[in-house]
Amino acid sequence: MIKIVVVSTLAGFPDGMRSVLQGDFGESWLSVVAAGAGLSHGPHATTDLLKADIQLTLREEVEGVFNPSVLVQVKTTNALRDDGEEWAYDLDVSTYNVLQNSKERLRRILVVIGVAEDGETTRSLTEGTLLVGQSAWVSLEGAEATKNKETCVVRLPKANTLDEAGLRKMLKTFGVPQSTVRGFEELWQNADYAWAFPGEGLAQ
Repeated sequence: MIKIVVVSTLAGFPDGMRSVLQGDFGESWLSVVAAGAGLSHGPHATTDLLKADIQLTLREEVEGVFNPSVLVQVKTTNALRDDGEEWAYDLDVSTYNVLQNSKERLRRILVVIGVAEDGETTRSLTEGTLLVGQSAWVSLEGAEATKNKETCVVRLPKANTLDEAGLRKMLKTFGVPQSTVRGFEELWQNADYAWAFPGEGLAQ
């Protein structure tokens, strides 16, 4: 029996168009995996002004928080480098500066998907359709500032897989807010706040 494998690639497109299509492929990859894992997923906003392509939500309670969510910036590249237990990637500094911010309400995650130099993206097999490439994720929250002007190297642990287990790990670790809003009673007891209501403690 001859086994026929049908391969899809982006090799025939001009570089500029190929870059756009690679980006679309990477975001679609993450959405497909999230859908297969039963996670809520979708575009964060109508415009990508905040370096956040996709919002992921785990419809569960984690550490007292319902529906933990993260914002994900997806990068797709044919220059992902194997560095033992990690992948190395040259991230643009403008994105790095946003992702290392530790003051975001919804915490940020970087996902990098590496595709082959020839642009191979999928293979149609007897068993089904295979997404072709390597992928991993990392949080850059709180990372040191860089003095680089254009790109800086980031490292993504291979253990941070882009499958159901990896996405659940991502959301359970980073989907819970870093802090919660203080309650009314705590604010009332805080000496820095002077509360006054008509008829109570006001000079007559």
